[in-house]
Amino acid sequence: MATKPNRVTPPTTRPTAPRPTTPAEAADKVSLNPKGPHRPTPSEEEIRARAYFLWEQAGCPEGDGLRFWLEAEKELSNPR
Repeated sequence: MATKPNRVTPPTTRPTAPRPTTPAEAADKVSLNPKGPHRPTPSEEEIRARAYFLWEQAGCPEGDGLRFWLEAEKELSNPR
């Protein structure tokens, strides 16, 4: 009667080797945002509040306010 060869299983506590990453996978993990990974994009509420402040400073002119929204977004995205 033939016996099956004993297969040795590796211990479960042994750390596994890191899986190789393709350039595409690495690019997905890295932020290509020039602001850097530590500076989150401003929320809509933050932009809205800043745009309202800028609009008030300008004397509450009539119009759609797009100019103030874009200025607020720019200021909050690139603080000095």
